[in-house]
Amino acid sequence: MTVRPGKNLFRAAVSLAVASVLTAFWPVLIFVLLLAVSVMAVAAAYDYRRLRELVGQVSVRRSLPQVVGRGRTFVVRLTFSNGGARPLAGEVRDVFPDAAQPRLVVHRISLARHDSAQSSIECSIPERGRHRFGPTWVRVYGPLRLVEGQRAVECPGEIKVLPETFASREQLQKDLGAELRLLDRMQRSRLHGAGSEFESLYPFRLGDDPRRIDWRATARQQELVVRRFQIERHRDVMILVDSGRQMGAEIGDGTKLDCAIDAALNLARVALHSGDRCGIGAYDRQVRGFLPPISGATALKSLVECMFDLQTQWHESEFTPMLAELRARRSKRTFLILISDVSDAETSKRLCASLQQLQRQHLVLFAALRTPLLHQIVNARLANAQDAAKKAVAFRLLRDRARALHALRRGGVHVLDVEPQQLTLPLVNQFVELRQRNLL
Repeated sequence: MTVRPGKNLFRAAVSLAVASVLTAFWPVLIFVLLLAVSVMAVAAAYDYRRLRELVGQVSVRRSLPQVVGRGRTFVVRLTFSNGGARPLAGEVRDVFPDAAQPRLVVHRISLARHDSAQSSIECSIPERGRHRFGPTWVRVYGPLRLVEGQRAVECPGEIKVLPETFASREQLQKDLGAELRLLDRMQRSRLHGAGSEFESLYPFRLGDDPRRIDWRATARQQELVVRRFQIERHRDVMILVDSGRQMGAEIGDGTKLDCAIDAALNLARVALHSGDRCGIGAYDRQVRGFLPPISGATALKSLVECMFDLQTQWHESEFTPMLAELRARRSKRTFLILISDVSDAETSKRLCASLQQLQRQHLVLFAALRTPLLHQIVNARLANAQDAAKKAVAFRLLRDRARALHALRRGGVHVLDVEPQQLTLPLVNQFVELRQRNLL
């Protein structure tokens, strides 16, 4: 416990200091002052003794939700309890995580004996991730308000801040309206094509493909047996998110990476709901996370845990490590969705070459997130030579980007070019369309 002088002790000290000036005119006041100081010292000792009891009587319990959406308001409740037989008064200071708004809240408390009270405050956290609440600081006044005692009361808490529309499907429906029906209901499509998923064995008949003869089964049954295949109903989907420097660009309320993770998790929910196996990965100049396609009741929770607190490390993105990871761990044909962007010609060339290599084995969808600042610079009026230079650079970057996306389309990669804030709905719709076409 930390002890400090109270307000009444400061007032008494100031009064005695003023009275000490008067002793120059009335020396008899010296004895009165000495008596007053003695009384004040005794009173402060009594106040300190009672304070030690009062400080130990206070307990604090915090209540907060486990999961909230980024930037969404939630309520933090504190319950104060007086476990002793004496009333007390004071204040409780609650320090929130660094990213929270507000950062500091002070609650005034006045509790009778064996009493409790509750106080609440609205809070929001505009950054994704795992945020921890630490101890609260309790300051109790002595009965005479001559001294005050302060101590930390442990009441730890943790909250997960998820992407806003993923955390609240109601908010997503409110924002996007009736166009969102593809998120809630996957339409069935006719399954065309020969298929590659094994279904059963059946006797060979005239017209069957000889390449599908199962020679082991033929040897066992002493007659020709062929394998029957069907179109895959449960596909492997892998969502890759670029967390490099470009994805840290501010786009108003958040960054491009915030929009990418929000859309990726919503897409994962759709893929799992449709019966597919879904995995997720992140990279910048190295692989930041890789979870192979999974399914089941806990799959979405695992995907969220892998991705919800991903932050930009401000490194230049390099797809080569992720390409090597995919080659080592994904031999089966997979629906790959990459959320990133292209910028300078050299980086774009390497990324295009990597995606075109993947396209030979997998179905690839590249979601390119535009940078709103470039279009603002292009559309802005020129005021000086510096503005002209900015506009020239922006034009060049947009030109290189357009060429890279055109090269990807020509190479067989499906490309989605979209504003970051509008990514979720077009990405899900494109996924559903390609899935129904059975291109995998």
